[in-house]
Amino acid sequence: ECCLTQGEWLARFSSWIDHGAPEDLLNASIYFDLRPLAGAAALTQPMRELVSAQAGRNARFMKQMADNALRNGPALTWIGAIDTKDQGGQKVIDLKLHGTALYVDAARLYALARGLSATGTRARFEAAARAMGAPAQEAEAWTSGFEVLQMLRLQVQLNASNRAAVDASDGNPNLLDVGALNDIDR
Repeated sequence: ECCLTQGEWLARFSSWIDHGAPEDLLNASIYFDLRPLAGAAALTQPMRELVSAQAGRNARFMKQMADNALRNGPALTWIGAIDTKDQGGQKVIDLKLHGTALYVDAARLYALARGLSATGTRARFEAAARAMGAPAQEAEAWTSGFEVLQMLRLQVQLNASNRAAVDASDGNPNLLDVGALNDIDR
């Protein structure tokens, strides 16, 4: 299903933007990141140009993408405390679902809305900040918040003492034991 010609990919991308069915939105959030790893990377350029030009002009598609992004909020209670789940006797949060994914989605939306071709969350935030005229301190806060959560995720994934939480969570390597956080990280 992924072995398509460039023209077929262009038609598929255009269809996802024009139709916006739930599966189209999921595919757009995955495939529109367009980070080729090997081969003729230049083949992705027309697809990146199509996405940059077409997505931001389709208000319905952008609204649907934003609605999808808002379905998973930060793990906070109504009073601003960390909202944990009990997993294997530990109080945990999913750092990907309720943390980094929020930043990734926001950066993707900013890039699509502004027709930016940047890929990667940091690059998208930097390009969006320039395009929107955001103050430097605010733009740096976007990337810093994302990178702090990414570092916590990496620490969880590398820390052998968290294996019990990962095992109890059916192997989810993004669960953080909130009780193990120091005051600054919390």
